[in-house]
Amino acid sequence: MQMTTISLPVLLANWSLWAGLSLYGFSTVLLILALRDGELSLLYPVISLTYVWVTIMSVMVFHESINVFKVAGIAVICAGVALLGKGSSK
Repeated sequence: MQMTTISLPVLLANWSLWAGLSLYGFSTVLLILALRDGELSLLYPVISLTYVWVTIMSVMVFHESINVFKVAGIAVICAGVALLGKGSSK
C-alpha cells in the first residue's frame, strides 16, 4: 500500500502500521519479562535472530530474492548464537 499523502487520518486508518507497532510492543514486553530472570549475555544475542526471521519472512511473504551472501550471513548469525548459548550452559 502506498500513501500518497501523510496526514493524521491516513495514519490512523493504516491497519498494517498499527499491526506492526502492536507486534513491536508485544516483543518488547516479552523481552523485558525475559530479562527479569535471564542472563543478558545469553538473551541479547538471541535478539540478533530477528535478522534471520525478517529474511525468512520477506522471502515467504514478499517473495524477495535471497542470494549466497544472505544465506552465509544467516549461517554466521545462527552459528554465533549457538556458540554463545553453548558457552553459557552451567
